[in-house]
Amino acid sequence: MNTDPPPRPSRPDPARRRQCTALEETHPGWRVFHDAGTGNSVWSAYRRAFPTKQEVAAGVRLLIRAATAEQLDEKLKAQTEILAALPPPEPPITPRTFL
Repeated sequence: MNTDPPPRPSRPDPARRRQCTALEETHPGWRVFHDAGTGNSVWSAYRRAFPTKQEVAAGVRLLIRAATAEQLDEKLKAQTEILAALPPPEPPITPRTFL
């Protein structure tokens, strides 16, 4: 039976954390993460708001992944362009109440 303690996770790289923060400041609608724990460097961004059906149909995604921070930035710019090209959403229909 192995009695060794489990390996400790590596400390976050401050430079990568700064890159995540910079990407989040550039793309405020997204939460950015970097994961190097699997041996492969993966940059991910989750959209802070769930996309609507109209946005999904236009190509907006909830999760974007890339191999580098630069590639993720380009993909997020493309998402911004898609969102900017969409017409404004229709206001929700609410029932009227009479007093």
